[in-house]
Amino acid sequence: MRWVYQPVEVQYPDGGWTLGRINAWWTDGAGELWCRLRTLPGAGPQWRRYDPESILLLPSAGI
Repeated sequence: MRWVYQPVEVQYPDGGWTLGRINAWWTDGAGELWCRLRTLPGAGPQWRRYDPESILLLPSAGI
């Protein structure tokens, strides 16, 4: 497991989007990438398989 601070935008199944953050990455034994995701406001963290189509990584520093 690797701890990080990565802002993201997450798409819900109904098509809506919300802001959140990833605070850890983990690769399982099958090579699948998982992220510890917390959406705003105030939802608890949950482990989700990383899907770049529904979890968009946002810049965490200036461009």
